[in-house]
Amino acid sequence: MSQFGMQLPGGRVKRGASPDVYTALAALATAFLIAACVVMFMAGKKVGKDGQPWSLQDPTSIKLADVK
Repeated sequence: MSQFGMQLPGGRVKRGASPDVYTALAALATAFLIAACVVMFMAGKKVGKDGQPWSLQDPTSIKLADVK
């Protein structure tokens, strides 16, 4: 039938899914999010109580970790 220009359904080989632009953008956004978390963790170590980024300081007396 192909000599008459007719196509049978399912006759074409389907290719598998491949990454597209949106997958690349999602991976790039994830990399930037991880980098931002690392930067904020390092900044939190400088202003956190006793150099720990998870603890809060007293708002009336804030001390930086590097300043003696």
